[in-house]
Amino acid sequence: MRFQHPEYPGRQVRLAYCTNLHAAEDPEGIRKGLESITLPLRRALGVEGSFGVGLYLPATAAMRLASYDGESEHAEWGRFFAGEQLDPFTFNAFPYGGFQRDGLKAHVYEPIWTRPERGLYTQAVAQVGQRWQRELPFAGRHGHLSISTHPGAHVTQVDGTPGVHACSRGLAAAVLALALGSEEGAPPVVLAVEAEPWAIAGDSVALAEYLMVVASRAQTLLREQGRMGAEQAAELVRRHLGTCLDACHSAVEFETVERALDLARYQGALGKLQYSSALRLEQPADHAKGREALLALDEPRFLHQVNGRAPGELLRAPDLDALANDLSDAETAGPWLACDEWRCHFHVPVHLEGLAGLRTTQAYADSLLRALLGDPDLWGIRELHVEIETYTWSILPGSESQPLVEGMQREYEHVLGLLDDAGWTYVG
Repeated sequence: MRFQHPEYPGRQVRLAYCTNLHAAEDPEGIRKGLESITLPLRRALGVEGSFGVGLYLPATAAMRLASYDGESEHAEWGRFFAGEQLDPFTFNAFPYGGFQRDGLKAHVYEPIWTRPERGLYTQAVAQVGQRWQRELPFAGRHGHLSISTHPGAHVTQVDGTPGVHACSRGLAAAVLALALGSEEGAPPVVLAVEAEPWAIAGDSVALAEYLMVVASRAQTLLREQGRMGAEQAAELVRRHLGTCLDACHSAVEFETVERALDLARYQGALGKLQYSSALRLEQPADHAKGREALLALDEPRFLHQVNGRAPGELLRAPDLDALANDLSDAETAGPWLACDEWRCHFHVPVHLEGLAGLRTTQAYADSLLRALLGDPDLWGIRELHVEIETYTWSILPGSESQPLVEGMQREYEHVLGLLDDAGWTYVG
């Protein structure tokens, strides 16, 4: 879905939801999800023009579609997208595979960016996405194609600083490949790196600093292998390396809107805004039921990091079970109960102000989006990619009684209301 504003000629907003919500391991399963969820959602919203898709392609599917043997399959997908007017303009290449399976947790980072498989997977996603954007009649040849990924690893998966630097070298090599291997006639790829609590770049400050290292390494590689000057190399890196700002992650880190947006353009452009909400509990010492409700959301599939705001510092738990352990001991519980607020990395439907007796960070996500819609100079690029990323519907309390498409429709209606209030009009 594309939106334009009369006061910002040449700029546009593109909206999608991330299909990691209905993750599948093969092209057949992916298409089944699009047919059973995406197309009914589009009809429910009454959209007659192109409909954006934030496509999650696991490695098995991406490698297949990018290969010589997968050419006919890739062409068939292109015909499907064209016939249904589905626009895959943004991709999620964070999970390599096995998303939506129990036991995933920190394994979602594997293979980490020190492994060649991670770079090859990302390049395959870029190749597939660029070919579709080049071929589809409604694609954005004058915009960009965004691919979100993680910064390198979970903190438990690397050996300190040497491991972090090894991850930065892997990312730099990927930027080199994207800069030198772009499909002719296709929009450029922005590799949009997202911070996540307990990753090696866990917040916007750490990510901005980390991306400067990645950019420096990528520029060196371009000068050495691309035989170009420093200025041209720096420009190519700025074009292909950027930030994915996840509103849920940023809220969990208690970042201000202004600081998060400023840091998102510290290196390159804002490749993508993942519009998402976290859970929060104010004055946890006074709300035993709220604490119980939060701990009851512990489950075996996704990471749910928790930060607590204490005077002068943030307390950090790597998951809900770790928070429960801290609260079970009077000595470690004290600092947590002295916090004025807890926030938990648990993506919840973006139209909700509350869930399961807890509040959400919807207001923070709304503020981020309103700021970006009101000032396109904040983007650092021609297009703003907005991706609704609520992948937790299957594990939400009461999800069995909430029709999925109906819930997603409400999410869209919330975001569409913000776009309309800011003067952005759907143009197809």
